[in-house]
Amino acid sequence: MGLPLQDKIAFITGASRGIGQACAVALAQAGAHCIISARTQMGLMQTDDIILSFGGKATLLPLDLGNSDASQQIDLIGPSIAAQFNRLDIFIHAAFQYVPLTPVTQITDRAWDKNIQANLSSVWRLIRTLSPLLTATADANAIFFRPITSVQPFWSPVVSIQTALGAMIQTWQQEIAQLSSLNIHYLSLPPTNTLLRQSFFPAENKLKLNTPIQTANDIIALITH
Repeated sequence: MGLPLQDKIAFITGASRGIGQACAVALAQAGAHCIISARTQMGLMQTDDIILSFGGKATLLPLDLGNSDASQQIDLIGPSIAAQFNRLDIFIHAAFQYVPLTPVTQITDRAWDKNIQANLSSVWRLIRTLSPLLTATADANAIFFRPITSVQPFWSPVVSIQTALGAMIQTWQQEIAQLSSLNIHYLSLPPTNTLLRQSFFPAENKLKLNTPIQTANDIIALITH
């Protein structure tokens, strides 16, 4: 019996650690060829080593979404995947760059601009460059994650971006609903023990959280059943 994602092509951002890394490993174990992207090349190499250890396949794409020079590189991702693989079955956007929690009146220009670039503008560019491939691939899946908190003091840098991101994703979802078999998922994840979450909730009891592998397995089950 073949693997459930044999010969599928998956692109995962934030794949150097946490949920992104766990998703990449789970997808490769299910047979997908994974294009893995993150800021840190060392982290990507560690993910690649895990995938290679069980005979999986990966292509590494180091990319800092918060870099002001990244726009052109992002725009080329879709055409590059099309030229090499001619399809994209799965896109999982697990990248999110940490921004300090601060009062609205104390957000600096530099912090705000980087937040917009890394966590919002880059996603718009990813959607734009990947959409032609995703909509042309039968029953493809694009997966995004909902905010980890609601509106509350000091969380404006995170909540503002994630609210805008949610509106963009759901708008795209409605725009292509009658035009393509692409499945766009906007998921609320269980609290998961990642370094990013620890940055936001340092006092949280980590023993009560999902492991990244547990959360990744739930995500992969969604697209393989």
